[in-house]
Amino acid sequence: MSISFQQIHPISIDAAWYTQPFQGFCLDSRKVEAGHIFIALNSFSQPEKTLQFAQNALDAGALIVISEAALGIEKEWVCSEVRDLIGGWQKQYLQLTDPTQPLRGIAVTGTNGKTTISRLIAELITSQHHGCAVMGTTGNGILPNLTPSTHTTLDALQLQSALHDYAKQGASFVALEASSHGLEQGRLNGCDLEIAVYSNLSRDHLDYHGTLEAYAEAKALLFKFKTLKAVVINLDDAHANIMLDAAKTNPSQPKILTYSLTQASADYHIADLQYRLSGASFSLITPTGCYAVQSPLLGHFNVENLLASLIAAECAGFALDKLVQFVPQLQGAPGRMQVIQDDERLFVVDYAHTPDALIQVLTTLKRHVNGQLWAVFGCGGDRDRGKRPLMTQAALDHANPVILTSDNPRTENPEQIFADMKQGIHFAQHTMHEIHDRREAIKFVVAQAQAGDIVVIAGKGHENYQEIDGVRHWFDDVVEVQSAIAAQPHAVDSAYPAQ
Repeated sequence: MSISFQQIHPISIDAAWYTQPFQGFCLDSRKVEAGHIFIALNSFSQPEKTLQFAQNALDAGALIVISEAALGIEKEWVCSEVRDLIGGWQKQYLQLTDPTQPLRGIAVTGTNGKTTISRLIAELITSQHHGCAVMGTTGNGILPNLTPSTHTTLDALQLQSALHDYAKQGASFVALEASSHGLEQGRLNGCDLEIAVYSNLSRDHLDYHGTLEAYAEAKALLFKFKTLKAVVINLDDAHANIMLDAAKTNPSQPKILTYSLTQASADYHIADLQYRLSGASFSLITPTGCYAVQSPLLGHFNVENLLASLIAAECAGFALDKLVQFVPQLQGAPGRMQVIQDDERLFVVDYAHTPDALIQVLTTLKRHVNGQLWAVFGCGGDRDRGKRPLMTQAALDHANPVILTSDNPRTENPEQIFADMKQGIHFAQHTMHEIHDRREAIKFVVAQAQAGDIVVIAGKGHENYQEIDGVRHWFDDVVEVQSAIAAQPHAVDSAYPAQ
């Protein structure tokens, strides 16, 4: 079907600029083909290259360039609000060329928990015999068939194309992660979001947002979507009021539901919470009754995540009693409190890469440990340097022994990262090892951990690579733990004295 851009946005474009028919939008000048309209967004990391990208797109056959700010080139239409519009444009283009029923969207935002909550929502909805796609850090697709994702939230064109494809494959719902970057950059605009979920907020991405306040306001943008019918908010979080205020001023007047592990004033709260190595059990108290829940997921915060997921799935139209019956079969997201058991030792691989996330993981597991609680972690390169010593202090405060190792150095000098991790830290009365090679660090802890110990290997979670000097090398924490266990018994390497 042949359509024109004027069917999507009624602007007048000089017909002399092009002879090819309109063939869709493109954000990547390297992928432009004849008939595309190129969207020239100002680059956060390479602002000086926007003009070059636009000219490359025209040379490759783009009909016109739509830019955020004037670039001074021919065939250019300046549209300062283009970030807010491109998602809707792409959705309209796809529906005009290949109509399908749009997916009903459930979006999850917060510093920690987005991946697990969105995955649990998808599992719960799938259990009720409705196709549900999931999109986020650990992959995109219709369960159980996921493909790796390049970003937590894809760009607006990729996101709309993926949603359209999942709808054509038979999905009815999508549970997706809404990152602060994605929200602020308008990547989710155009999505049919019915339900929005908020987990929590702590220090992260300040290299981009600048302040914690700006970071929180970016998250709050989700609760201003005019398509929302319901919002689900963690009342226990210190920034919950920012999200509540955004929801209360939303002209669509979505139903506001709160949850809490400690406050009986919340719409959904719990009682009789008990932890065990195989999971947790509790009573879920709701506006419609009380339900006994048996969860296979480890940790205090996974009780929060499960609560949010159950409420969101109920808001989507599914009976809570049937959802609760399925809870014991939940698997959760890979690399999120993922357990590898070896005799009487427990190894837990988790994505925790912020001070708050690391504290949550360690304090949760401390309830279960009989021996020592180990923490193995690093800090990513080319990211917020201020949180590095905070990560180290969090580990020292809640675990012993602690192993400092590499994460993804990216293009940064690893020595600088380790120096930052130790800046201002007093290691007296703590057992600390510094092992720069992550594989060797894992081998060391597997060799050293004793029966009754729990070892947390944090920071990378589901990732199957380690990025060094800008190159990604295959590396999977789960596989490395399993390999190290399989290689035992062996002599403990004494080359890593405690400091």
